[in-house]
Amino acid sequence: MMDVVFWLAQHLLAVLLAGTVRVPEIFLLSLVYRLLTNDRDVNVSVIWAAFAGGLLWDLRWIGIPFFTLCYVLAVLGVMSFWNTLPSSGRTMPIIFFLFWAAQLLPAVLFVLVLERGTGNTDWMLFGLQQGCAVPISFLSAFLYFRHEKSRNV
Repeated sequence: MMDVVFWLAQHLLAVLLAGTVRVPEIFLLSLVYRLLTNDRDVNVSVIWAAFAGGLLWDLRWIGIPFFTLCYVLAVLGVMSFWNTLPSSGRTMPIIFFLFWAAQLLPAVLFVLVLERGTGNTDWMLFGLQQGCAVPISFLSAFLYFRHEKSRNV
């Protein structure tokens, strides 16, 4: 249910800020958070949520199945990296990197594929998006560690 709220919040921000700044992938970060806080090795519901959210995003904004692929690849990439990472390696910098890298994939591919990455404006908007995404990724990592601390106490 919270994934729907985050998808709607991202969508609303994208409409309100259209043409000024690209909104960070809040929906994708919520999926990664749910993936990391779940105990299962393969979380099929997160993969389906990424597929549905990406498909809705594609149908609303660009009309081709592009973000669907980006969202699913990001979730699968985080899941495969997370499952190979030992418990001792799950530190704050690694968790932050996972959140940041997950939202980075759709952002980079959007600039390279859909906008051709030719103008300085494209990369400036990308930089602004990443500037907003870093604090959100850090907040997500902090919430993950707070969740793990409350679960282990």
